[in-house]
Amino acid sequence: MVVSLRKVFLSSFVFAFLAYYQFHYNVFNWQVELGVLSRIWSAIWGLLFAIMTLGALDMSRLYPASESHTLFSVLLQYVTYRVFFFWYLVKERAWMRQCRSVRVVQDTILHKILTTRAATEWGRKHEFSAIRTRADYIKQQPLTTYSDYKDYIARVMKGEEGVLLTTSPSFMGVTSSTSGGESKALPISEDGMKMLFFELAPLYMGLAYQKFSETRLLTKTLRIVFKPRYRYTESGITMGPVSAMPGSAITDMFQVLATSPVAVMDVYDEPEALYLHLLFGLKDRNCVRMETTFASMVLTAGHCLEEKWEQFVEDIRLGQIDAKLKIDEGVRWKLIKNHMKPDPERASELEKEFRKGFDGIFKRIWPHFSYIVCGTSGTFALYVDKLLEGYARGCHFYSLAYGATETMVGLNLDPTRRPEWYTMIINYSFFEFIPVENSAEEQPITLCMEEVKLGEEYELVATTMNALYRFRFGDVVKVVDFVGQAPVLELKYRIGQLLNVHGEKTSECVFFKAVSKAVDEWPAVRLKDYCCAESVLKSDDKESESTVPYYIVFIELEGDLSSLKLTDKQAELIDVYLRAETYPYESFRRKGAIGPIRLHIVKPNTFEEFRNYIINNSGASANQLKIPRALRRMDYLDFMLGKIL
Repeated sequence: MVVSLRKVFLSSFVFAFLAYYQFHYNVFNWQVELGVLSRIWSAIWGLLFAIMTLGALDMSRLYPASESHTLFSVLLQYVTYRVFFFWYLVKERAWMRQCRSVRVVQDTILHKILTTRAATEWGRKHEFSAIRTRADYIKQQPLTTYSDYKDYIARVMKGEEGVLLTTSPSFMGVTSSTSGGESKALPISEDGMKMLFFELAPLYMGLAYQKFSETRLLTKTLRIVFKPRYRYTESGITMGPVSAMPGSAITDMFQVLATSPVAVMDVYDEPEALYLHLLFGLKDRNCVRMETTFASMVLTAGHCLEEKWEQFVEDIRLGQIDAKLKIDEGVRWKLIKNHMKPDPERASELEKEFRKGFDGIFKRIWPHFSYIVCGTSGTFALYVDKLLEGYARGCHFYSLAYGATETMVGLNLDPTRRPEWYTMIINYSFFEFIPVENSAEEQPITLCMEEVKLGEEYELVATTMNALYRFRFGDVVKVVDFVGQAPVLELKYRIGQLLNVHGEKTSECVFFKAVSKAVDEWPAVRLKDYCCAESVLKSDDKESESTVPYYIVFIELEGDLSSLKLTDKQAELIDVYLRAETYPYESFRRKGAIGPIRLHIVKPNTFEEFRNYIINNSGASANQLKIPRALRRMDYLDFMLGKIL
């Protein structure tokens, strides 16, 4: 591609000459008798060649470029990124103006949602057509949870129209199931999808383009995503995770901007697909960024590199794909024929770096590598810390947005800040806020966006374009700042991930802090992963005859486990730090209302196996999977109990 960029640079002189020719000899040459129309056409061609001259000069300076780029893909990337960036500048100004008028914008989106859905069965039941103000809406429409929609969604999935949406949904988004134990299907409307693309996509791409200069280079992205096995409703509506909605000719076209060929997306099994994503990523020396759903997947990718680096090197050296990889032979043939050529020079370069060890490996095998786009909030911080200490040393992590299947919530305007802060997207959904101290109530009083206070924590409520009305989707956030009047949020925890055996409501962030502090004091080991459960889930507790509830904690460690023998004092540190972090827990422990923590160290690779178990036994896909910190299913608890050292 280096040679191609030189050719692009040389072509700028050709375009410049053609532009000069059109203007000098046709448009402004009054000695030649040309009609007005001919001069106009010459002027148009001259302008076109002038633009091509500037574009070619601009492209030629964007070194390094991906070595796997074709002329089509490099032009597509250049034009797409430039268009999205200028589109972002327009949308950003509009967004900032909206942030100064939160109430007006929120009233507008609420009016649009209610007007659009007034003719549906749900809209008629709650008299949407009679609603004039947000106060009317809050009075007529109670707060809802998924159980309120379950029967309606079942009818939608059978093909019935006019129930929640005026027409059939474009897609049924399936939630990850890791908080509550069961996947939930939610309708995704066509107007919701259009709004996501036209309003938010420019902001997503423009933010990365603005914050990281490497995004402007003509380099491809190592995009680690997996094609789910889509399901279909009785009426033929596609079901799957929103993070991997069905592809189209357009999405396939943009896949050429990733290091993985389009054919890799035809591989369904995650281990095989991950191997192929990494293989083609390794072939491209000039990769500058990685994209995936969560930081946990980046860590899994690092483990795969470390375990299989010799096979990667051999495949690149010989221009082959590991024969033991279980993929369709047609896909294998297509990938080898079109994309795999022997590259002993790159193989030797990789082998040299792999043999040095794996600390900071990403920046050593990809010299221009800069940042990783993935979810890093909440307990994903555990994986980020590990990556920054190891594989991703020297790299940046950027959690671009905060959202869920239910709705998009906010954008991260500052990639350097940890924990991440998200400025609310105020024109996509109508939001309400429940003070966290009232979240146990069935129908608590809510606050609107302009009423929230700095430093307070709230449970989020959303009314969306996708037929959710005053929906409690379980996220608890803290208001940490304002952009204009728009709140800036820090995600604290999900309600479903609270430990609550006696009304103490221990959040996952508090528990994570206590576990981290405790393990830091254990000799020669580091925390790799953890989860916990309430004793009520364990129906046959033979360890104690006590009826006092307690927490069960499962921890996977890395380091020297052969000589690990915790003293009673060390084993009790989680309980000690948890009591120091949260007064309700300390109070109930002191009174004897909650028993001491039962700690279990599990075997190496337990959480990797647990991840695969969840994928195989729930509706979650590899793209959206989040390891549950609080186990809610008996089979999950049984799995962990079977892995104790």
